[in-house]
Amino acid sequence: MSAQLNAAIAAGNIAEAATLAFAQAGLGVLPITELIGIAGLLAAQGRPEQAIALYQLWIKHCDTPLLHAAWYNLAVLQMQGGEQRAAERSYRRALEIQPHFTEAYLGLGALMERRRSPDEALDTWHEALDLLDPAAANAGPLQIQLFNNIGRVADGQRRYPEAEEALTRSLQLDPRQPLVVAHWIRLRQRQCAWPVLAALPGLDEEQLLAAASAPTTLAASDDPAQQLAAARRHVAAHAPRGAAALSDQAGYTHRKLRIGYLAPDACLQTAELYALHDRKLVEVYGFCWNEEDHAPARLRMVQGMDHHLRIDGVGDLQAAQLIRAHEIDILVDLCGLAVGGRPGILTHRPAPVQIAWLGYPGTTALDCIDYVLADAWVLPPALAPYFTEQPLYLPDTLHISDRQRPKQAAMRAKARARTRAASGLPADAFVFCCFADSHHLAPQQFAAWMRILQRVPDSVLWLATDSEQARDNLRVAALHHGVSSERLCFVAQPPAHDMACHQAADLFLDTLPFNAGDAASDALWAGLPVLTCSGRSYAGRTGGSLLHAAGLPELVTEDLRDYEDTAVRLAQAQAELAALRRRLADSRRRGGGNALFDTPRFVRNLEQLYQRVARGTLKRRGGKQSDAESARHADASLPLVSILVAAGDADADALERTLRSALAQDWGHTEIIVGDSTGGDTLRARVAPLLARHPQLRYHRAPGLAPAASLDHCLALSLGEYIAVAPQGDVLHPEKLARMMQFYQSYPNVGLVGSWRQPRDDSGAALPGAPVFSADTVVDGASLGTLLLSSDHHATATLCDAGALLLRRSIIGAGFGHFQGRQYRYLSGIALALSALAGRDGVYLAEPLSSHRPIDVNADAAPANNDADALACALDGLHLLYAAHAQHGFLADPAAFKQTLAARLAALNALLTSRHATLAAGAGVPLTDLHEVLRQGYQLLLSE
Repeated sequence: MSAQLNAAIAAGNIAEAATLAFAQAGLGVLPITELIGIAGLLAAQGRPEQAIALYQLWIKHCDTPLLHAAWYNLAVLQMQGGEQRAAERSYRRALEIQPHFTEAYLGLGALMERRRSPDEALDTWHEALDLLDPAAANAGPLQIQLFNNIGRVADGQRRYPEAEEALTRSLQLDPRQPLVVAHWIRLRQRQCAWPVLAALPGLDEEQLLAAASAPTTLAASDDPAQQLAAARRHVAAHAPRGAAALSDQAGYTHRKLRIGYLAPDACLQTAELYALHDRKLVEVYGFCWNEEDHAPARLRMVQGMDHHLRIDGVGDLQAAQLIRAHEIDILVDLCGLAVGGRPGILTHRPAPVQIAWLGYPGTTALDCIDYVLADAWVLPPALAPYFTEQPLYLPDTLHISDRQRPKQAAMRAKARARTRAASGLPADAFVFCCFADSHHLAPQQFAAWMRILQRVPDSVLWLATDSEQARDNLRVAALHHGVSSERLCFVAQPPAHDMACHQAADLFLDTLPFNAGDAASDALWAGLPVLTCSGRSYAGRTGGSLLHAAGLPELVTEDLRDYEDTAVRLAQAQAELAALRRRLADSRRRGGGNALFDTPRFVRNLEQLYQRVARGTLKRRGGKQSDAESARHADASLPLVSILVAAGDADADALERTLRSALAQDWGHTEIIVGDSTGGDTLRARVAPLLARHPQLRYHRAPGLAPAASLDHCLALSLGEYIAVAPQGDVLHPEKLARMMQFYQSYPNVGLVGSWRQPRDDSGAALPGAPVFSADTVVDGASLGTLLLSSDHHATATLCDAGALLLRRSIIGAGFGHFQGRQYRYLSGIALALSALAGRDGVYLAEPLSSHRPIDVNADAAPANNDADALACALDGLHLLYAAHAQHGFLADPAAFKQTLAARLAALNALLTSRHATLAAGAGVPLTDLHEVLRQGYQLLLSE
């Protein structure tokens, strides 16, 4: 009979082979090798119930030393068929026969995990490790599998130390497990186990970073190149390759756009989006997964969608086919490479246009994703090369908010003192807080926080973490920085959308290199100011994006020193902090004008982008625009020039004159950014008709900003390669930009192009005045810089006025008035010009290419009747002189330098000796800075 069985198997006659196998099993003579082979063939042919019956018959009639293997194989088949109780009995029977059968422990633990009994699963695997002989032939691979299972499930149970220990032991056995390395790094980030990239046997720091997953790299590195490399590794390891596109790449012709959202149910920040979509334009589809929790926000998500389709029990290909069947025009992925995302769906390209947004603050490196939604701050053009997706810029911000959060009145109902007491916070302390998940925290940022606490004695830091190990590690880290661990306070869970919790804090400190994101947004909605330090990557710039959208750009700092100084200043200046809170509350109450708090406006902007994408009017990388679009924007290939209009005066007529002259420019590729720092709605109402007609015009409201801060706010929101400033009230000549851009295009070494601003009276008549040079002039940068440094600052102010210049964006840096890493408040124009002229030439056009009313609001003008400002201006001048001299390009002649230096020092001494009484009576004389400036000045003056 065995010969007949083997012949049937060889002939592929499975039916006959099965009949013979059942007969032999019933007689107890079927060899176990034939049993396993026939059962495997039956299961492969879709007849698992026959395979199970064969095993059961064989077990009933056979008694061999290998009986435990048959019970194990039976359990596997029962598991695959969903017979969990039967599978558990079979696994346990195998272990009764062979107590050291590790494979059965592995299967039994997996069964417990599937039955949502994680503690039992962990106990099962730990028992297997205790029984496993490390010296056994196959012990190594089995140990690794057990350790990895323990690490994964313990992590899910938030038993982080146990998970980390298991994965550490797995990597000690075999360090060549990149996915395990990535998981191990993520666990250490969650526990704030610093340094996170602690070397393991066979893995140094560089190798660990190279194996880090894309999400963990966001918190491990601020280098956009490393983040791109991590994303590419992630895609290579997880995303299927060579999948055929399911959608028709030519698109569809639906009457309304069909917008599909790939949305994990936890994506609550979009809860209000779906209902706000204009049903005359779009039809909303939601393809959702994860568990349904019936939370109010999730219910509103579902109710706001026209079609809500669950795909949590469907594979990626099947989900993609479902999306294709609905002929989705634009598919928006809200998860990206984040944990729990499903990028595999997009690799099948179920929609002709696919866009990444919100869920993952970095590139996905997926070729199947065409665009990434962004704003000018979070993804400036210089960062675009590190994204495989083409940036799709929203005019205000990429952030959308759910306005249906607890009302301010409800928050105030929870008394501040009671909330602090309930949270274990001291009633009278200044409370810094950060409610970002613990994996956002990094040692360099934490060190900055500790320095802040040391400088603000009566203060505490309130953090959110669900890990007791993380709390212990942070307390120890505080002690290492000389800060009592009692000054750290903790909340067990990040208080998502818990506005009352934020009311107990005074200032939210953002994280770096991975900003706090939603936690920072919640703080702003609660009226809690947020302080951020801007990073180099998208993940490190989301805080700045939120603050610009909320109208608080002055809380965006560029380095940790400024970050620390600002935090300390705000903690010691309660009036300034209270003013920030009032501005936030006012912005949230008014809504319009502040992008973060105006969700309907955001949705309209988003829909306009969708329409442009669908019509093919946005040029894809390597692609072409439609003929109609090319005709309308024939000069779109020209460099983009951003015209910045900082409006700090309620004179709407003056603003409209400026905007109309900016819109009339002959240069064919411009954008106009209006920053309204007034407190009312006058300017917004006047600009509204122009906004409706001119898409290149953008309006942002940030009440209360000083003129310089308002201009920097406009700069941060710009996308142009070149920057022009149009002060409110200026009227630009129609050819101004074209004339000035001609020199940049014709002379590569030009660093600055300036022109004369003709003063006019209120009636428009020209006032007396003359350009600095009588004819168009090209000047060597070193010579022009020397002139600016050695001349009277007030006399050269008009030459350096921002409204007279056209500059490369890369020259300006983080804001106007920077030179050699320092920002100059009083001599911002000269500092800006020196930055542009370093190693480059300057061009001055004598023709009046703009006109202005002669109201002297120039920051470079000498302060009048204010001794403290006069002193600050003098110190600025000396700092600028020292920095320029160190460049060895300006004032290169030693004699000329010392002559200028001596004059500046003499002027400073004269000011100090003549005005010492009023200076001493005033507040804020910078004695330390004064001493250092004088010491350095006299040292340079007396040196050979």
